[in-house]
Amino acid sequence: MKKQPVSAVILCGGLSRRMQGADKGLQLFRRQPLFMHAKVRLQPQVEQLLINANRHQQHYAKCGLPVFIDELDGFLGPLSGMLSGLKHSAHDWVLFVPCDSPFLPLDLAERLLSAVSAQDLTLAYASDGEREHPTFALLHKSLAADLRAYLQQGGRKVRDFMRRQRYAVVDFSDQPQAFANVNYVAQLDELNREQPNSGIPMLGISGYSGSGKTTLLEKLLPHLQQKGLRVAVIKHTHHDLTTDKPGKDSWRMTQAGASQVAVACDQRWAIMTETPQRENRSAENQSAVSLDYLARQLDPALSDLILVEGFKQEPLPKILLHRQAMTKPLPQADEWVLALATDYPLPAAQTVSRLDLNAVEQIAEFIHQWWRQQRGQDQNGEAVGNG
Repeated sequence: MKKQPVSAVILCGGLSRRMQGADKGLQLFRRQPLFMHAKVRLQPQVEQLLINANRHQQHYAKCGLPVFIDELDGFLGPLSGMLSGLKHSAHDWVLFVPCDSPFLPLDLAERLLSAVSAQDLTLAYASDGEREHPTFALLHKSLAADLRAYLQQGGRKVRDFMRRQRYAVVDFSDQPQAFANVNYVAQLDELNREQPNSGIPMLGISGYSGSGKTTLLEKLLPHLQQKGLRVAVIKHTHHDLTTDKPGKDSWRMTQAGASQVAVACDQRWAIMTETPQRENRSAENQSAVSLDYLARQLDPALSDLILVEGFKQEPLPKILLHRQAMTKPLPQADEWVLALATDYPLPAAQTVSRLDLNAVEQIAEFIHQWWRQQRGQDQNGEAVGNG
């Protein structure tokens, strides 16, 4: 995923009246504050990321991002946060998203920027094909004066302001679920219940082609099983995936137009799902289905841990593999890399933990201890309290 030359602002500045005044961005989903999910999905997309918050700034600042308040007093709504965001951002183009949408598109910045670049526009916002979402918007800094005047004249409606500009509405109907948001406490509770995998930690195994990711996974699974972990695997491949034999009944149903076909026998069952191809999907974002969606298909009653091979651009904790014999240099470890697994010593200046790529038990123990931390357990398996 290539970072776009834009700034992004997570809007956390509202009064959350529909949540009885609770600070919405700090409410927990999958054991993380809601705004952190937006941070995780935005950070790989943009060159600068900031937070607009009018309350509890110290809590938001703990994530390491700059935090700023509305320039205008009185909690004037999302447009007020956007005005301040235009002032504080380093880039001419500024992407805004609400704090209550934990599944926002991983190509949001790319597609909105493409829309304004293709025409002489100053603004673009998203639509899921049925509803418009003007708080998912990319604005040019030149709009600041108009926006300030609109607010000072009493204007508050986001869509009304945007439709006064040279704007585009960008179609995201290929991923409408990305705009699911949370307005009520009961809605958040329901969303947590609807995410059956929310309690299953996910860990990526990443590296260049030829670094031995599949081989390591194959060796790790028995070791992790011996430690009592039931491990599920999600793997992305760049090759066509055929799980059904031509001529079989289920294959015939797919060829006839079925979007999904389920087959079962006494030993196992499977569902084959056809994924639509989007013509404008970039070469760096070829996955037709999100990792989140795939993870939600897994049964949490059968798995304690999900290991992910591929999906290297996804913002999730990962172990990065590299071999000395490879012609490509060691990739730079970003904030998601927990450890580097190599078959050679690392320089003393390297701050990330180093694992021996040939010591499978060592890597398995590292994963096991990380899993315990995610589950809130200490090394003796006892639950760790919150203090």
